[in-house]
Amino acid sequence: MENKKVKIFNDHFEETLTDIPHLKFLEFEEEDLDRKSNQIEVNGSDGVLQGPMNFGPFNLILRFSYKGVDYKEYRLAKEKLRQLINRRDPYFVWHSDMPGKKYAVIPEGVSNENLTSQFGLIEVTYSVYKGYAESLKDTSEFSWTDESWQFEQGVIGSDEVKYKHNIRYFKIFNGSKDTINPLLRHKLNINCTLTAPYGFEIVNLTTNDIFEYKKPLKKRNTVSIIGVHPYINNKRVGKDTNYDFITLEPGWNEILIRGHNISNSPKTEFIFNYIYR
Repeated sequence: MENKKVKIFNDHFEETLTDIPHLKFLEFEEEDLDRKSNQIEVNGSDGVLQGPMNFGPFNLILRFSYKGVDYKEYRLAKEKLRQLINRRDPYFVWHSDMPGKKYAVIPEGVSNENLTSQFGLIEVTYSVYKGYAESLKDTSEFSWTDESWQFEQGVIGSDEVKYKHNIRYFKIFNGSKDTINPLLRHKLNINCTLTAPYGFEIVNLTTNDIFEYKKPLKKRNTVSIIGVHPYINNKRVGKDTNYDFITLEPGWNEILIRGHNISNSPKTEFIFNYIYR
């Protein structure tokens, strides 16, 4: 039988829970989403005005079994698991049943069902506070030979999916079923390196989003859009833009880099995680 794994990690640590001797990961459960409907009642009008749906946190439940040699070992294993799980700062959970996903979590509780003095079932409940899971890696690490990627848009041609381009017109693939929207705190970083003596625009022809940088870039430079905030040389330059940003629909997005006398080979990279409901 395959040894299934569970890892927890953030930028400062990484631990494999299933490295605890005799602890076995059995199964996981994603509880139903907390849907939040945005409705406005208008006096004198039937019904309500329906706005976009938002999603609150949901619970991720991990179930384990433990069979040790005696009560003391069982008790120590439960204590070690509690210490690993209960941390002050949020972290990510990854498990081998869904190897392409990670969950940003805070621990909610640990329950134990002691079946004998050395054997029992353990259930760990997490709150996935973002309201969605995300791809284990972001698109800067994308590779078709890497099994970490799970596509919710079906199988597509391996030669087509690229996130770095040096042409003005190209396509970006969003492999999730939800729109990547930095206003909703979804990760989306765009780096564009070019010469643009009269400014330039990044246009998503699929969504009609337009980001415009209005000042001249007389020498080759990089504009980085981190979420909704544009930077040059680590300094915010939002006042020199149209104060708009780019989103990515599920599936293919047609992107155009345009502007008067811009360089023929602008280098552009899109970095984001796929998101999963």
